[in-house]
Amino acid sequence: MKHVLVLKVGPVQGYIAQARRTRDLWYGSQVLSNLARAMAVSLLESRATLVFPHPDQARDARAGVANKVVALVEDAPEQVARRAREAAKSRLRAEWVRVFNKCQSMLIPGAEALAAEQLDTFLEVHAAWALVEDAPTGYADALAEAERALESRRGLREFAPWKQRPPEGTHKSSLDGARPSLLRRERQTGHLWRHFRIGLREELDALGVLKRAGGQPGQFVPVPSIGLAAWLQVAGTRHPELLARLSAACEARGFQSVSVRQRPWVESFPFDGQLLLPERWQPYFEEYAIPEPRQAAASFGSEFVAPLRDAMGADAGPFPYVACLVADGDRMGLALESLAKRSDGHLAHQRVSQALADFTRKARAIVEVEHRGVLVYAGGDDVLAFVTPMDAPACARALAVAFRASLEGALAGTGAEVPTLSVGLGIGHVLESLGELLALGRRAETAAKRAGRDALAILVAKHAGRERLWTAPWGTDPVARLESDMALLTRDTLPLPLGKVHEVAALARRFPAGVASTPELAEVLRDEAGRILARAEAGRAPKPLTPADVGLELSSATAPQDALEQWAARLLVADTFARAGRGLASAQDKEGAR
Repeated sequence: MKHVLVLKVGPVQGYIAQARRTRDLWYGSQVLSNLARAMAVSLLESRATLVFPHPDQARDARAGVANKVVALVEDAPEQVARRAREAAKSRLRAEWVRVFNKCQSMLIPGAEALAAEQLDTFLEVHAAWALVEDAPTGYADALAEAERALESRRGLREFAPWKQRPPEGTHKSSLDGARPSLLRRERQTGHLWRHFRIGLREELDALGVLKRAGGQPGQFVPVPSIGLAAWLQVAGTRHPELLARLSAACEARGFQSVSVRQRPWVESFPFDGQLLLPERWQPYFEEYAIPEPRQAAASFGSEFVAPLRDAMGADAGPFPYVACLVADGDRMGLALESLAKRSDGHLAHQRVSQALADFTRKARAIVEVEHRGVLVYAGGDDVLAFVTPMDAPACARALAVAFRASLEGALAGTGAEVPTLSVGLGIGHVLESLGELLALGRRAETAAKRAGRDALAILVAKHAGRERLWTAPWGTDPVARLESDMALLTRDTLPLPLGKVHEVAALARRFPAGVASTPELAEVLRDEAGRILARAEAGRAPKPLTPADVGLELSSATAPQDALEQWAARLLVADTFARAGRGLASAQDKEGAR
């Protein structure tokens, strides 16, 4: 008898989001991917027919694997599921043993027993299965039944009291505040503590230690470096000697470096980009326990950083913002449901899983090679990455194009609608917490879904400023629209003053809601917006601007208030990207520097 077996491993979002450093975020995603892969490999060893992920993806240690695994099992599904769950637990224990051996000197006595309990109570593996009946829709019916049972079981959980007691006075983890810390109170200012960037007041439980020390420190690009990638690459091209002096000064002080290949923007300055920001000099020196940190930091900044910033010019100062890119496939469930009802349902699903595996491989190249970014996770139809703002819209478009191209071949001739990709870009300050940056990206992705899917949404959160959200369907080529708006704001002759954009936005807010239902008010609103644009600015060319000149469709707008608000949001978002590239290399220079 054949059964459909569905397994899920978690928790996912909460665990990934609990991060203070890039390595926490990346390795949290990596751990869950490895656990799902361990279950998939176990199913293959049990001679199951793997549907999701594709067998090739399960065998590739570099590929991301989603937390949901689907397979066809001939006999004894319960035993197969138990072996898969044990494989996931064994993989988690193996990950911990490797990290424990590296970090044992930093941990409290009895850390091993505490860690075992924390790891066992953390991991959730849920499984459900259903018999495939001998019918044309047997696979589809069994899959639907198994998924319903799985979701029901995930709503039930056993909570057991802690059995292991930590030493008196042990603090809770700084990442989630739920589990006792395993770190010693006696901290050293160097060696492993500095190597793994563990602060003197930071506390980490077993899961936190696993995230922080799971990978090699040199493989993680700090978020500030990603945000300043465009600036750093141009600085390396224009003033290589000054950037080399700064790098040498960082190396002489023992600052942790980054070692990644084939990324010129990292190689030009393989240290934390926050060292380019004056407000971060002293805290950074304090973290590395450098004597007299205030004076040492001030001397370092004036001698090595300031000359580089001055040489780049005031108009080309570092733009300290980064884009958190979150992408998710649209209507994947409908497409899979349609394919499942075919007579070769599981084979059709396998073709889709192979296409998704192909997309995840493309996603890494798109983010890290073609655009200046770092891929945190790509598995199935989900992508999480950080990208320098200048490259973020083009990176989002390339991912959407690649996603559709990967799935078109798998769905050719099936009659199923080809899923699309909604992408959210959350633009936040590079020193913002990772949790806040992730929240921005996810809110932007939700906005893209609400805008009708197959869309781009950009949410800009400036320090001490209002949030700006703009959404547009991919069919309207929003990246080209942004580029046109950036040119409008920065052109040499008759640029659009940003003050007019703010004035139009304020005008739209002053009018009562529902202006469209009052023709007289709507006409007043149109006339006033036109007057603001046409008004001559002191010191500027006298030629008045019209709504058509600035890409504002006002005369035909049935809801002029909404049209004005969306136009203002779009221009203010475009201004953010214009500021990111102000004074830096042109597109041709950037391509030549790569």
